[in-house]
Amino acid sequence: MRTAYFLRLVCATALVATLALGSGCNGKKLPGLVPLQGVVEYDGTPLAWATITFAPAPREKGAHAPETPQRVSTAMTDATGAFTARTLGLDGVMPGEYVVTVEKYIAKEDGAVEKWEQARQASGYVEPEPGEDVFDVVSAIPLKYSDKKTSELTITVGSKGEKSAKFDLLK
Repeated sequence: MRTAYFLRLVCATALVATLALGSGCNGKKLPGLVPLQGVVEYDGTPLAWATITFAPAPREKGAHAPETPQRVSTAMTDATGAFTARTLGLDGVMPGEYVVTVEKYIAKEDGAVEKWEQARQASGYVEPEPGEDVFDVVSAIPLKYSDKKTSELTITVGSKGEKSAKFDLLK
């Protein structure tokens, strides 16, 4: 008798937990998100497999908080340098001003950055996806782009989003 009661209690608890978790993700919407796609180039060519972070720009002292609170958004470029920004796993960003950072790491070896840059210039070169087992890495692009204090990359996203953002990184 107690076993049946306990089993029903466990099943009911599991059902309630499943419904509670599922209802939060079911609609796959976050109010206020607007689309943001674009491309990242480094020294005139697409930057494949780079990580982009859109951090809310610091507000000046005394400035009013935005009507819609901003969140950090991220993206990863594909083999063509194209990206789609995402917030909390959903496509889009909150409207507002952002400081943009870009990171691109490659496996560290002798002359890794120089070899990478030469390969990128070759006709028909397709950069392979990054390996998951690489732990010793070096930044392929100048480190200033990976720090929001020095990146100098910014974007203002309107309430209807940006149709196409382009970030040109220089050596």
